[in-house]
Amino acid sequence: MNSHSEVPEIRRAWSILPVRALLDRKMNEPQLRALAALCIYTNSFGVCYPALRTLAAILGKDLASVSRIISRLEKRGYVRKLRAQDYQHKQFGNANRYQVLYEPDAPLPSWEEVQTGALLIPPDEQQKEVGGLGGEKQSLAHAISLASAYATAVERTTGQFKRADQELGAANRLANKGFSAQQVQQATQEVARAALARRAGVPALADVERHLMVETPPS
Repeated sequence: MNSHSEVPEIRRAWSILPVRALLDRKMNEPQLRALAALCIYTNSFGVCYPALRTLAAILGKDLASVSRIISRLEKRGYVRKLRAQDYQHKQFGNANRYQVLYEPDAPLPSWEEVQTGALLIPPDEQQKEVGGLGGEKQSLAHAISLASAYATAVERTTGQFKRADQELGAANRLANKGFSAQQVQQATQEVARAALARRAGVPALADVERHLMVETPPS
């Protein structure tokens, strides 16, 4: 029976598939579509962790069917399930984390690379995954909100897409300095407009950080 859940918010207009999956004559349509759905949420390291219900809503299938398909993708070497024991002494959370293997021998991602995968999961799942647990999780949640505010402001101001997961370093620094998402969004718009006026490229979050430190230094 197909899932009738509402399709969640998707922040991308594209999905990057492993080329080897397209050339695999044994790959059937449900597996290819499920792999494409996972790839909507991958960061630069292939890490993703949308909930099964999110994938079910995108694919129009029930949870059990989606789980079976992903298990087949794991067995066929296109997906690696990341386990808590791979990251000792860290709070791994409750989400099912995956790594899409663009190359069959792709290395295991670092803990920091795994964490940035939270930037691309739907907002309601993001809150459940990184919010409300205090300490390290709260800090990560704030950094994620700043990186997302930056990426949103860039797209609205310039029409260019920026990957928020690639800006987490600057976002962490801004979070530690106490800047809010509203401050980052407003500063990004100002810096991006100035860059457009002088026909420069899209500013990085580090450029926005420098602007904030001059215009609105933390107290």
